[in-house]
Amino acid sequence: MKKVRLSDHDIEVLKNIFRKYFLAEDKLWVFGSRIDLTKKGGDIDLYIETNAKTIDEAVKMEASFRWDLEQQLGEQKIDIVLNVLNFPYLLPIYEIAKTEGVKVV
Repeated sequence: MKKVRLSDHDIEVLKNIFRKYFLAEDKLWVFGSRIDLTKKGGDIDLYIETNAKTIDEAVKMEASFRWDLEQQLGEQKIDIVLNVLNFPYLLPIYEIAKTEGVKVV
């Protein structure tokens, strides 16, 4: 996996919590400032593609994921871009996050 500015522990926490709340075929990327190895600090930008059946289901999964992440990683600014694949509403950020980001799961 391409390097990101997160510790191995933080990446494992991300993976484990993601798998806990999202579907087996769902995917997770880190993008934004955390993929620039020359920078310091910054929020954690995450892009998620989910096959949730409803938007309500996806939002509940995302909220549980975010809450658990904050419990495990401590107070950090985490931005999540959620793409519910069953509701095709294409935003430019989706493609940017996928092409420039680093796939974690």
